[in-house]
Amino acid sequence: MEEIKQLLEITQRLKDKHQRSFTLDGRLVGDIGEVLAAEKYGLRLLSENSQKHDATEIATGKKVQIKSSFSDRSYFPCDESNIPDYYLAVKIHENGTIEELFNGVGSYVLENYIKRDGLNAKPNRYLYTLSGNKLRRLNKEVSEQDKIKAV
Repeated sequence: MEEIKQLLEITQRLKDKHQRSFTLDGRLVGDIGEVLAAEKYGLRLLSENSQKHDATEIATGKKVQIKSSFSDRSYFPCDESNIPDYYLAVKIHENGTIEELFNGVGSYVLENYIKRDGLNAKPNRYLYTLSGNKLRRLNKEVSEQDKIKAV
């Protein structure tokens, strides 16, 4: 089918340009979100096998974990030893733009959402599922100096 061939060609061009996997078996959304966030926020993407963080802010060196989805939710690590320095959750819209759900210090999400709301990790799950609406409300509480700056 011609459309599938085009999709595979596009993902190969993205792989070559951004040194990301862009695999169609689950990582594609994350890779797309990382590239879009890197462009919007002036981030340098780390290698794909980096632990805890996906990028660094070019201007400051702040370490950032990027989580992206086409739905109105995001994910956050359950393991407290794996909490990112900065956490950037974005929703990808069908037109290729991203909406910031949360942008701030990772421990802020842990203390002011996960622990405050009493979220429990599900057995055999490594990530909490977080509501986009709750993240948006929490994001309004974060001071500008505690955010990754858009360029």
